[in-house]
Amino acid sequence: MNTTLSLYTPLVPGNKYDPVYRQSFAKGNVTITLRPLQLTEDWPFISRWLLREITRKLPMTSHLPEKHLRETYSIMLECDFAQPLMGLINEQPAFLIEICHGEKQGNGLDEGPHDFISGDHSIRLLLSPTITHIRHGGDYTLFTCLHYFFSFNEVQRLVWELHERDRQLLQLAQHVGFDKSIGRRWQGIQVYLYSREKYQLLSDIYPRYAQKQT
Repeated sequence: MNTTLSLYTPLVPGNKYDPVYRQSFAKGNVTITLRPLQLTEDWPFISRWLLREITRKLPMTSHLPEKHLRETYSIMLECDFAQPLMGLINEQPAFLIEICHGEKQGNGLDEGPHDFISGDHSIRLLLSPTITHIRHGGDYTLFTCLHYFFSFNEVQRLVWELHERDRQLLQLAQHVGFDKSIGRRWQGIQVYLYSREKYQLLSDIYPRYAQKQT
């Protein structure tokens, strides 16, 4: 299922929107749904997940005051180059994924750990504890997002910048098949890439691929 919304459709933060993508795994026992973020309804979940990240002492945007974070997500929903999406597992909120057009990330040599080129889109993922209790839950989450993002021709490569302390997400990126960038070095940050070519090669065998990597 893929709605007619474009990847970066500007949305009204206070409105509710239908799912944009849904995919089932494990013989239909696990269903992952993506829909635009609904700030009022979703914020209590996001706030708890961010608090968990703070207690894990990960250096991320969760150190910002909640008010500023809500304003950031509100701006993202309204703009035409970034989009936060709420992920549901069996209709329960389970993760938040953000995607942003790479050309808006900056392209100077001193601007970040990755030199963005045409077709690059960056992602950022926030997981709930629920996912860790579902076998292959993290894999199914990313597989669904890959299917959705690469359904848009403008997405040629996904860029995932991860802090070296976040072992859970580093392991997930490697497990699903992201390739570690050997380009620019940046203290504390590792960059993982997923190309459209790799997606086209592996998209039909993702569930089996995940199980073989376990």
